[in-house]
Amino acid sequence: MASRTGEGGGVRAGLTLFGEVVITGVLVAVLAAPLITAVPALVAGTAHLRRQLTGDSVRLADVWADFTAAWRALWPLALAFPVAVLLLLWNLSLAETGLLPGGPAVYALSLVHGGALAVLLLRIAAGWRRDTHAGMALRDALTGTRDDLSGSLLLVLAAAMCLVFVWMLLPLALLAGGLLALAALGVEHRFAARTAAAADIGEPEDSAAVR
Repeated sequence: MASRTGEGGGVRAGLTLFGEVVITGVLVAVLAAPLITAVPALVAGTAHLRRQLTGDSVRLADVWADFTAAWRALWPLALAFPVAVLLLLWNLSLAETGLLPGGPAVYALSLVHGGALAVLLLRIAAGWRRDTHAGMALRDALTGTRDDLSGSLLLVLAAAMCLVFVWMLLPLALLAGGLLALAALGVEHRFAARTAAAADIGEPEDSAAVR
């Protein structure tokens, strides 16, 4: 009975998480509809999913409060993001025409830039707090990208998978925001756990040195 109860609890927890990922995706899609609000929308969605995972409030009012606070704090990044995406798509389209000298190199470089842009966006979403302004958010995202290269690669893969899902079936765009938020939080938690484990391993040596 205990085993069945445990399995049932695990299934319910998994379904609850899946439901929150779906809800988060829809919220992000709605809030990001004007395009220039994509950054604060993903920030608010990620904060909402974090609260669900930690057992805090998951009211829609909190999502809106996070969205408006993120817009006020991150509006320079919010305006820059669509411009960067348009430039990226422009470069990719030029490279695909075959008329641009060095087209394959431009195409490959554009993909690298696109991956870097996705990583920065997801790290900004995972690391943002109410007291974080645009410059601080970007600096922290760059630091996280540098210090956790394997996590950054995982974020690139997550963004690529979401693009494939949307390419295969357009309505899946309603889920992309939730999946990206989950990936961002997962990578953040993974790096924090690895850092804590490394600190615990080094602690006895430090204590011995003191003694």
